Amino acid sequence: MTREAIAQTTTGAVRGIETDGLKTFRAVPYAAPPLGDLRFSAPAPHPPWSGVRDCTKPGASAPQGPSRLDAVMGILPFEQSEDCLTLTVWTPAPTNEKLPVIYWLHGGAYQSGGAHQAFYDGGNLARACNVVVVGVNYRLGALGYLYLPEAEAAGGVAANRGLLDQMLALRWVSDNIAAFGGDPARVTICGQSAGGGSVLALLADPASRALVAHAIPMSASTGSLSVERANEISTRFCEFAGVPRNDIAKLRSLPVDAIVKAQRAVQMEIAAKGDRTIAYQNVITGPGCPLNPASAVIKGAARTIPMLIGSTLDEGHAWLAQDDKLVAETGKSVIKPAAEAGGYAKAAEDLPAERITLAKKPWQVLSAMMTWAVFEKPSRKVADGHTTNGGTAYVYRFEWRPTPDARFGACHCIELPFMFDNLDLWPPAAMMQGHDLASYRELATRMRDAWGAFAHTGTPSTPSLPEWPRWTKESRACMILDDTCRIVRE
Repeated sequence: MTREAIAQTTTGAVRGIETDGLKTFRAVPYAAPPLGDLRFSAPAPHPPWSGVRDCTKPGASAPQGPSRLDAVMGILPFEQSEDCLTLTVWTPAPTNEKLPVIYWLHGGAYQSGGAHQAFYDGGNLARACNVVVVGVNYRLGALGYLYLPEAEAAGGVAANRGLLDQMLALRWVSDNIAAFGGDPARVTICGQSAGGGSVLALLADPASRALVAHAIPMSASTGSLSVERANEISTRFCEFAGVPRNDIAKLRSLPVDAIVKAQRAVQMEIAAKGDRTIAYQNVITGPGCPLNPASAVIKGAARTIPMLIGSTLDEGHAWLAQDDKLVAETGKSVIKPAAEAGGYAKAAEDLPAERITLAKKPWQVLSAMMTWAVFEKPSRKVADGHTTNGGTAYVYRFEWRPTPDARFGACHCIELPFMFDNLDLWPPAAMMQGHDLASYRELATRMRDAWGAFAHTGTPSTPSLPEWPRWTKESRACMILDDTCRIVRE
């Protein structure tokens, strides 16, 4: 049975739907649409409305081009619009309850994705774990992260706009989530990939950190741009867009398709050189990002906030397994130049020997190097720094593969349908091809419940998992999430 649900926010009432005890409010605005003179500006408060705003239909994702992960995760049609600063709330709670909140930030290299897409439906997680789930949209690509210092100095333009969006949405949750049955004092910020990097950025910001109880950075992107690199990218973007550097009036008048086309041209030019730099991401010294966010957390910025952090065994497979030519390569000579071109050869020098043993082909060795250098090693550094400075951390590695010889292995993003326990809502995904449904369901229940337990208590322990010790530099206790979950010491 479906019926309407009403909640009162600080800007007006919203109408969602209630089905089987779960209330869903979609496309709830947390900021004014960033259109016209607000394009490239910091997010502005949404003006109040009268009556009851209809929030029963999915909202638009930020404007974007195709993602390289479409071939791995699958893809469904979705609406795009600059009017995207909205969020979705899934809540099982009557309005008089105060449940923990999971504040979700999607990934996509800061250039793709959207909280309203089926991948990130939080209904099953909310219902099963008795938590309120909030999925947040934020500006992507050039609209969210293009660095425009001269225009910023003149006023009306801000750097790190995507991050500022996330900060304002977090403030919105603090001010409004009680109306949806949530407890503003128990907010767990959670994100994967670029979303995981965004979690670290929120932890690095004192004002945002004050609104956070727990944090879950998953396969976090730990990079950021220097001012010099951001300036180079801005110059190339303006050249591709055919607009004089920092002519904000012309940039604001460009069709959004032209902006997406120019941003993609810059990213492809960078990638063609073997450079892994994400062209549009947080710029160091910009608002909310006074230094590399990961470095801030390593230095103890978030020491009072329990953290659950980890990665997957085969992160790099998501990209490398798409390259038929590379997959067919049998000569080991391809490994060193490819790793050097990707910028992770030196960082992978301390790759554990057993990872090489697991890799049967040259491209898999390359993937192991990439996974270690780009995702697992940086996450371990964050956990080490966080705990050394007095924080609490729990570390995991997701190792489940749909079949023993699955081409994409335990790749980047494969843990998401497990965490949300929503595989039935996903399009056919290459990364899940050949999976055993019973195996999926068992691990999905365990992982979902662990994430829910962490939101409730700050520890991911559940009866269906082995005892999960805290991570320290000495204990190095890591939970392996697989058909058989177990603790390893690394």
